[in-house]
Amino acid sequence: MFWFLQRITGPYGLVCTITKDSISKDKGLDQAGSAPTSKPKSFKASSFAQPSAPEVTKQPKKQQLPEVPQEDIDDFEITKLTHGETDLKIAITKRASDKLSKIAHDDNNPDSALRIRVESGGCHGFQYNLDLTNASQELEKDSDLLIFARNDEQGAKVIFDESSLEILQDSKIDYTKELIGSSFKVVDSPYTSTECGCGASFDFDFDKLQKKLDQEKSK
Repeated sequence: MFWFLQRITGPYGLVCTITKDSISKDKGLDQAGSAPTSKPKSFKASSFAQPSAPEVTKQPKKQQLPEVPQEDIDDFEITKLTHGETDLKIAITKRASDKLSKIAHDDNNPDSALRIRVESGGCHGFQYNLDLTNASQELEKDSDLLIFARNDEQGAKVIFDESSLEILQDSKIDYTKELIGSSFKVVDSPYTSTECGCGASFDFDFDKLQKKLDQEKSK
């Protein structure tokens, strides 16, 4: 590399020696005489304010009520009160209706009915008492009895007294087949807390029934 020296006489007789290299540095030029190239600035994504995603407000999920099987709805709708006055409901299943109809046919007794009582006793405080009887004979003894019948071609009848129906309301009368035998049974009782193994004795949840009555009064 060659360096060129230039002597310049300044004011007051001072002599300055200036090299080409010093001029280049003073003027911001490189050795080739051209302006130094600077690297383009790169911008990171973090240098910019990114728009924040709008907050999504989660709507609380609605609590779904348990679905009632259509068969249960049909059993209650088709079971009608045929004697007496009450707002309480009971359901007679098709199995129970078919069995009662067969008994009435075999005995040649269209007045055949199933009488259901709730009595104190048993290992859990209450017990069912179910008997086959004649509806007309029962009404002669007590005209205040309540008779329900399934509103179909069989027309099977079930008889209750008022106090028994208050405990068994919203239950279903079914006919079940088990290893120990077949029988009529009260099933799906919403106010029964516990039952014995045979299903004949049970505890009754009075508090649960009272809550239902209070809710109906508040409507």
